[in-house]
This record gives sequence, structure tokens and C-alpha cells, in this order.
Amino acid sequence: MRKSQPNVRRVSRRRFLARGGLVLGGALGLRIFPTASYGATQRSGRIVAAVSERMLVLDPADHYSISATSVLRHIFDPLIDVTNDHKFTPALAESWEAINNSTWRFTLRKGVTFHDGTPFNADSVLYTLRRVRDNTKLIKAFVYQDLDAIEKDGEYGVTVTTKRPFGSLPAHLTMLGMLPPGAAGREDSFFQRPVGTGPFQFAGWTRGEVVNLAANPHYWKSGIPRVARVSFRFIPELSTRAAGLRSGEFHVIDRVPPDMAQTLKASPGVKVQSLLGLEVQQWLFQLAKAPNDNLQLRKAISLGIDRSAIIKDLLLSTARPAVCPIPPGLIGHVNLGVKPYDPEKAKALLRDAGYQGQPLEFVLMKDLYPKQLEIAQAVESMLRDVGVRFEIRNLEIATARQLRSAGKYDMFFSGWAHLPHDPDWYFGQWFTKAGAVGLSRYYNPKVEQLIAEARLPDPRIRAQRYEELQRILWTEEEPTIWPYYSQAIYGVRDTVRGYEARADYYVLLSDVSVS
Repeated sequence: MRKSQPNVRRVSRRRFLARGGLVLGGALGLRIFPTASYGATQRSGRIVAAVSERMLVLDPADHYSISATSVLRHIFDPLIDVTNDHKFTPALAESWEAINNSTWRFTLRKGVTFHDGTPFNADSVLYTLRRVRDNTKLIKAFVYQDLDAIEKDGEYGVTVTTKRPFGSLPAHLTMLGMLPPGAAGREDSFFQRPVGTGPFQFAGWTRGEVVNLAANPHYWKSGIPRVARVSFRFIPELSTRAAGLRSGEFHVIDRVPPDMAQTLKASPGVKVQSLLGLEVQQWLFQLAKAPNDNLQLRKAISLGIDRSAIIKDLLLSTARPAVCPIPPGLIGHVNLGVKPYDPEKAKALLRDAGYQGQPLEFVLMKDLYPKQLEIAQAVESMLRDVGVRFEIRNLEIATARQLRSAGKYDMFFSGWAHLPHDPDWYFGQWFTKAGAVGLSRYYNPKVEQLIAEARLPDPRIRAQRYEELQRILWTEEEPTIWPYYSQAIYGVRDTVRGYEARADYYVLLSDVSVS
């Protein structure tokens, strides 16, 4: 069961905008924090970021959302951080090492405190890791089921023993904020006003609309953060995000489609930043449902899609055609070749598959991915030409995900940003029996074994196993269509200093200032 959410007062969008993006009052006592100086660092100004997906929880272990990850990274610090070029760097762990294939040791940073003054130490790590391992209702719990013993090694050391090799553990820990041990037993109330060690303190929220943050005056990184206040607005409508950026209401927006990027570049006071994202688009087949369980049908659908036309005409050549499920730059990326477009062969496979023309439902999460509706309509047209009938259902994100969990779809328009900068979470979520049970229903014992073997700490072995399992998925089975790697495009006001576009789609504002 999902944690209960705070009883906050709803505010209409019109009244909300009239208040300049800050919400007053409410059950959480939200308030405007004045521009102030903290300690030796002078901080001023407020940055407002408008992001594409609504944030619904404040628990770093209980969500899939990239928007939620972005926000919570400002409140909670992980043990390990990761750079845009996939280097793992110290955060609350000063160092870490693999003692052997199933043992990791972490040396923790001293002198760090939580926002309420509680010291950070090994007890925090023990509580955080044991909680996400033991509470299987948490969305991220599946990642940590191989954790066995989690023990203190002095006040600032932790040793983690795993049931099986877990070479991707450091990568996963970049996504898990450390919690104060005093939250144990009172999680429901704690996550209404969460306390972390991060560069900003939680100042209040209206669920699904805005989160307000105030600078942490005692942050362990010198000179960070650089502004007094940050607000994250959750606005799925691209036109609203773009209009707010052009007017100066927002300083940063994410998920800008290529055609809008061209418009924004011509807008006074606006800059566009972009780079190849760590995201592969994936259109999932529901494999436990006929006729999607027919390999010939899946191959026919793949052959009937002109990926190059989608990339050129709709994405303006900003995306890159996929050559394997793992994006470039990550361990395991290998060139297995772009999937061909061959409508005549697709028609022949359809005859072999015995497809009778029954309509297949193509489910979309409304407004989440750039140009997704236009892309789905193009796919529907291409497949109609080879004899496959698709019906597009463009639904609110929560509704679409409910249908996905229930298996009530034939193909699902999705993407996957490899937020840990490692493929393990992706394959563990989508291509193991336990992970895929509420998604695509995929299961192949050979692939599952290769995923497990790819968790060895040795990077050479990991790369070999990922190549082998991807050849099965890409060439033999086609349980999913991977059409392209996305471009991460952001709109930024020219008054913003120090903003870095992220390949993992995070919007990080700790090291950013505004003039």
C-alpha cells in the first residue's frame, strides 16, 4: 500500500500563478523564505524549475519518477554521486571498495548533520539500506533484495555482504538518499516533512503541483547551495512550461521537443542546452496476451516501422537510432545494428503469424515524452499499411501506468532513462520474472541468469554478459521495440549561471545561481 500523503489544501492554477509560484498556508505550514545570508556564504535569489512529470511522493525509495529523483536529490544526499560522463564520485561515502565478489565496505564522511541537527553516521546507512531491503512494498525494494548483512564498522564505516555478486551496488546507491535513523517507525509522518542532509531543506509542497525548498545553511560542501530558495513546479503541459520560460516565470524547463527547441532559441532571454540522453525509447509488448505472444507478429510489427523517418521528420534528427537496448556510454553498449524497415517482409510474417486484423491497443502516458503522440500516430499509419490495426490510447500518466500494471495493453509507449548510469536496474526491472510481473510479463531463464552474472564486480565479465543477453533480446525475441536513443533538451533563462544539462534528465540546482 502506498504511503499516505499529507492533507494539503488544493490551489487552483490561476490563483497559484497569481501567487508567483509560492503556496501559502495549508496543513504543512508552507511559507515564503526571505532572501537571506547563511553563515559565511551570501545566498540570494530564487530559482523556479518547471518539470514535466508530477511528483506524488517524498520518499526516495518509493517512486520511479525522474522528476521526483531530481527534487529529492536536493533534500537527501546519496552515499555516491555520478557525473554526466558516468564517473562515480564521493558523496556521503568518502570511499568504497569491493572486498570480494559479495562484500562492499564504505567509509563515511564525518561532520555531516541532517537538517534537524542529527549527526550523519553509520546508523543512518544501516536504517536506510535495511528499510529498502526489508519493506518490499517500496518501489525500489526489488533492487536491494540481494543485500544480506548490513553491519557497522565503527561509527563511520559500513560493511555490506550480499547473497550474490552485486557489482552494480555503487551505481544503485546514487539514487538512494540517506535517511536519519530516527525516522524508523514513524515513516508516514516523516515523509510529510522529510529531513535529509542535502543542500536544501524541505519548506513545503502542494502534492503534484509544487515543492518549495530553502537553502541548508550548514551544508557540508563549501559555498553550496548558491541561492536562497528553489521551487520545483510540476507542469506536464509543454506549452505551459515553454510560455513560463519565455515570460521569465520559470528559469529551467525539461523535456523540450526538437521543434520547440528551435522556437526557444529565437526567444529573447532564453538558451537551449542539449546532449544525448541516457534514455532508450522502448515500446513494450504485453507478452502474456494474445496475439503479442506470437514472435512472428512482433517481428512483423518491428519490420513495419520506419525508424529513420520518425527520427528525421518528427525528431528533426536529434535522436539517434538504437543499435541495442543500452544507450551509448554505459557498460554493455554494443552495436547490434539498426533494425531494418521492410514492409513486404512484414506482410509475409503477418500471414505466417495468422494475424486476423484484430485491433491492438497502443497506450501512451500523456505529454510525458517529446512528440510521442505524433510518433504513435506515425507508427499507427505505417503499420496500417502492412495490415496491422493499432488504436492509440493517450491517457493521463497514472491511468496509463495502472493499465500497464494490470496488463491491459498490447503495446506501451515508454522510455527508460538509465538513472544509475548502469544497465542493471533496467534489466532487473524489465527482464527478470520478479521485475516484469507487473510490466511486460517477460520471462526467459537464460536471460535472467545472464542478468545475475552481469552483477559480478569485474567490468569485463559484466560487458560480456550484457552483450550476450542483448543479442537474445535484440535478435531472437524482440519482446520490446527499441527505436531510438533520445536527446535530452532543456530550456534555460540567460540569467541562470552554472546550470549543467544532464544526460540522465536530472534537473540539479545546487550549484546554480541567478542574476
